[in-house]
Amino acid sequence: MVIKQRAISSDEKQERREAILNAAEELLTGDEYHDISIACIARKAGLAKGTIFLYFRTKEELFLQLQIRAYKSWFEDVNRRLETSLRHKTKNTINVFVENIVASIGSHPMMTRLTPILHVILERNIDYKTTLEFKRFLLHEILITGQLIERCLPFLRENDGAEFLLHLQVLLIGLIQLTNPAPIVKQVIETERMEVFQLSFEERLPAMLALLISGMKFARMR
Repeated sequence: MVIKQRAISSDEKQERREAILNAAEELLTGDEYHDISIACIARKAGLAKGTIFLYFRTKEELFLQLQIRAYKSWFEDVNRRLETSLRHKTKNTINVFVENIVASIGSHPMMTRLTPILHVILERNIDYKTTLEFKRFLLHEILITGQLIERCLPFLRENDGAEFLLHLQVLLIGLIQLTNPAPIVKQVIETERMEVFQLSFEERLPAMLALLISGMKFARMR
């Protein structure tokens, strides 16, 4: 159904904005970012192409807002998991902590879909105000979750939780890219039996997180 083209009230405008984001998210579930045009999103949302630019100045800004929405959902989820662990006085070993982080990441595929293109694409065509708002939002969330992480892992020092989250971002970007090679690369790996390059995101993530936390623990206890 085509959404009526004239939005008047604030509620209608917000509804239309969400419809645009929902359309972009649905398209990104099956297609690559580079293959999704503003025209495609407009058609999916039942809007004129020009209407999209009333809400988002660039394609990058649109998908950055989608990234923010995905981040909000993930931070809420991981905070809830960590708080539950603390409230139930679960023995917060490294393994328990890693299980919580891995489960939360696995529950938010859109975040992992967008994360690899955040710094190399989405942040490349946005203005100062948009960038500032995004970084302020991210900083606020990182500090809150970072403090929960420090409570779960008492060997960490002040601000180590925030540092862990930055390391997690780096780890995710690299691991997602390595475990999702281009079709031609995947073909070569499989045809030429280069098993060393066949990596599973689900298998590697827990092991690498455990190594990261163990390394931070060793460094803090020296």
